[in-house]
Amino acid sequence: MKCILAVDDDTDYLRLFRNFLLQGGYSVQCATSGEEALSILKNSTIHLMITDLNMPKMDGIELAKKALTLTPFMPIILHSGSISPELPLLAEVVGISRVLAKPVNPGAMLDAIRNELREI
Repeated sequence: MKCILAVDDDTDYLRLFRNFLLQGGYSVQCATSGEEALSILKNSTIHLMITDLNMPKMDGIELAKKALTLTPFMPIILHSGSISPELPLLAEVVGISRVLAKPVNPGAMLDAIRNELREI
């Protein structure tokens, strides 16, 4: 079973998102900060990370940079309620696989996850 790391500082959203991923048939670990996510990545086998962009202390872009130093080939999906025109290009330069808008369309998210996991 593939394990997904979900990262979001909104604990209510994270709980709903976790349940959604579990129903999709994935094992899920959750983190409410970039620091917590990096700790999980150091100590667990994670196949894909989904992170929010706007979080205190460490945003999703910075988290992605640090995560990819630990697990260079792990796909990362960034999702945000505020997608600027330059965000997709910045995400691509960092190594983020996909950028999706919040609120997340469940079908689009599951399709993105399946496509990313199919490639590893």
